[in-house]
Amino acid sequence: MGALTKEFRKISLVIFDRFIRTSGNPDEARLLAQASIAMPKDRTVVVVDSDLAYGNARALALDLNKTLEDGEILFIAYDDQGLAWAAENGISASKFSTKASEENAELWNALIRACVSIYDTHNWWRTRDQLMLRSLLEGSFKIQLWHGATGPVGKTFGLERLNTAKTFWHFSAVATSSHGFDVLVNEPKQAEYRRTRSMLAAKSIHDVEYRLVEPLTNGRWEKPDNVRLLIAPTYSESVEGEDALAEWIKEVAAVAKLKNWEIDIALHPGSKPRVSKLLTKVAGKKSFIQKISTRELQNYSAVITDFSGIAHDSLLCGVPTVSVLIDFENYSSLCPSLIDDEQMKCAYVVNKISELKSTLEAAILDDPLSQLRADYVESVMREIGALPGVNTREAVFVALGDLRNS
Repeated sequence: MGALTKEFRKISLVIFDRFIRTSGNPDEARLLAQASIAMPKDRTVVVVDSDLAYGNARALALDLNKTLEDGEILFIAYDDQGLAWAAENGISASKFSTKASEENAELWNALIRACVSIYDTHNWWRTRDQLMLRSLLEGSFKIQLWHGATGPVGKTFGLERLNTAKTFWHFSAVATSSHGFDVLVNEPKQAEYRRTRSMLAAKSIHDVEYRLVEPLTNGRWEKPDNVRLLIAPTYSESVEGEDALAEWIKEVAAVAKLKNWEIDIALHPGSKPRVSKLLTKVAGKKSFIQKISTRELQNYSAVITDFSGIAHDSLLCGVPTVSVLIDFENYSSLCPSLIDDEQMKCAYVVNKISELKSTLEAAILDDPLSQLRADYVESVMREIGALPGVNTREAVFVALGDLRNS
């Protein structure tokens, strides 16, 4: 990377930082944060949803709403769809805005007095409204759920990105400004990397991501009568990666057609339009689905992905998981990667396109790794030391109890 490129990125980051922090009154965010810290707290838990709706915040809000009393939980929706979801489930909800109105003034008052805030994502700094929302909640006990435990192979989200991806200067903003969370929820083996290198927090809560609580609690995966495959790749980091993605999905579609298996394709929200066009040619439009929830993973005979964290969800749900790593050399040159040896052992790994057909047949017809998947799930829960979701909920109620005691 050239010196000019590095210098340009530094300038871009500084300009971005100054723009966000000086929108309107340059001291507004700081003054709101100071007021929030000094303000006496009410027994209110604020759950902040994200634009991508990863599912962790919503799953936790549903459980907390069963236990907390009326007025003790407030769901901050990202959009009208989030408001509708909250209304369907009987959860008090609002959309945050900095516009002057009586309704917004009441919301600001509730936020600045909240005892606990729970975040589905780290992207609190990207807009002025998100920065103001975070400032109002600064004095609360801040729980970062984040998303995307890495699968057998996953990307890093820290300053390492600056060494390989020229256009990803904003990852340094994530790594250096997403700080001040009191706790970060993640599994023991991924805790320290996340807490100290990606999303800075005082300590970790060891738990599964909350969207996994229901499928882990309500029973294991059972093999469906009819074969249906889910293809769910992450977004590609390059044109070469997009071409490799289209190549292996074309092969999966051909095998599925030969075997009379059904397929669904769920693209990452960050995928470029070119990927959709390529895959439409090889698999047809009817194969695409818009969204897939974690609970729905258990409806499939197998989940096929590449470097996506959905592999982690799929393995913990007990579903046969095929990790296609044919583009790994190119991918890792663009995106520093983490490799989880334990997940590699219980996933069906494909390193060459020629291995794909036989690996699919093994995963779907014989599933020789079923016991290793079960052992992996058991080891994760043993390390956590509690039932799924218990440690996360306990952190919320401990914070509320501390308020009551004070």
